[in-house]
Amino acid sequence: MDAYDIAKAICIILVVIGHYVPDYSPQWYVGVHDVIYTFHMPLFMFASGFIYMATKKDIPYKDFLLKKVKRLMVPYLSVSAIVITIKLLTEGHDYVENPVTWMSYVKMLYLPEAGYFLWFIWALWWMFVISPLFKTKQMRLGLLVPAIVLHYMPSFLPEYFCLRQFQDMLVYFMLGVVGFDWKQQISFIGKVPAWCILGFFAIAEGMNFMDMGGKSQCYCLILESLQ
Repeated sequence: MDAYDIAKAICIILVVIGHYVPDYSPQWYVGVHDVIYTFHMPLFMFASGFIYMATKKDIPYKDFLLKKVKRLMVPYLSVSAIVITIKLLTEGHDYVENPVTWMSYVKMLYLPEAGYFLWFIWALWWMFVISPLFKTKQMRLGLLVPAIVLHYMPSFLPEYFCLRQFQDMLVYFMLGVVGFDWKQQISFIGKVPAWCILGFFAIAEGMNFMDMGGKSQCYCLILESLQ
């Protein structure tokens, strides 16, 4: 197993933990989950962009897209069809989260109808559609700029095909792409002491939770004013 496989495995584990909080979970697990949830998908997208560049092969664009259809969209459609079928067969007898209808077989062609967690497949698909069109390091660095702008702009893209999630996550994918392109220029990061990186992460997480707390208080005040 090489470093890229290990990186992918770690990201997958973090994604699973970030989406799984059993009932009556101990407080320590909830705390770990809340921290992981703040960065697990950005980290996954960053790793996807980095590994995409590290394993990139010089093949025709249409062959590349066909490969991604087989690796992303075929499994997505297969899993969606299976999950929707199971929900249809069980929702009349037991509680089903996010119930579906027979129309869900059609909706899954443009929405993650089987489960919202599948949005990342659509987002990755659009990233792989766009990225190969930027063939040089300079062009890919240039794409990072609109990716940053899109990330901080209010959502304006439609929910269809998970374009809103693509708008929000493209910046992390491109950071991975640019990080690989310019890894020699930013190699000094590897010389930064681990305690500095951990300290920066802790400060960033603290600011993030403070921001979330401030937003929660703001929402409470708004609700109270409406009562």
